[in-house]
Amino acid sequence: MFKVREESLQHLEIAEYLIKNIRSGTFGVNEKIPSENELCRQFQVNRHTVRQAIARMTNLGWVTPLQGKGCYVNSLTRPIQYVLSSKTRFSENMENNGLKHKSKLLDWKKERPTEEERVNLELSEDEMVYRLEILRYVDEKPISITTTVMPDKEVPFLEAYLNEFKSLYSILLEHYQFRPIRFRSTFQASLPMLRDSELLEIPESIPIVQIESVMNHPSGSPIEYSVARIRGDMHKCLVEF
Repeated sequence: MFKVREESLQHLEIAEYLIKNIRSGTFGVNEKIPSENELCRQFQVNRHTVRQAIARMTNLGWVTPLQGKGCYVNSLTRPIQYVLSSKTRFSENMENNGLKHKSKLLDWKKERPTEEERVNLELSEDEMVYRLEILRYVDEKPISITTTVMPDKEVPFLEAYLNEFKSLYSILLEHYQFRPIRFRSTFQASLPMLRDSELLEIPESIPIVQIESVMNHPSGSPIEYSVARIRGDMHKCLVEF
């Protein structure tokens, strides 16, 4: 039993060895990593184990295999530091980092809230909400998808301002004269659903950071409930108190 378990971990050992050497610069960007034969000899394993390691490296975005030529090291995106505080805004975060950014409204609906949304927004069962799905980009790369839910009574006729969508908070400031304040956020690491992986342009094996948040109106009542799914390979979070 122990031997089987040990063998099942060998491809992870090889992948970690390769990642360590890429990070240290031993294998540079656009350089070829050791061949399957070389790795088989070095680690005393079969070709299947080496291919598992390379598949893992490929899925994680570290290398790109070229048929008949081997695997080459990719240029990896440096994680973007995202400051999370009571008044966090995506656009301000990116501007403070000197990064080009944009937001795209994928879809919106006006309908009854789910039970979870109703509880978090402290709504009655007969109230309506706006539900927006927003895809955000940094330097032309998709970084996050956020589903945002707001009570209809707090943002009446919101659809009138969505035709040329650029920023939700800009709409709120300009047309409703308020800016949501973060009340609480819950973090969870997970793997993306199929649609999210396609929109974020990542394999399903790349982890995401899911942030579930409740924002309050300046008066103190809940005004926004959101669930953001952020690429784990492009994001690191700084929480300010």
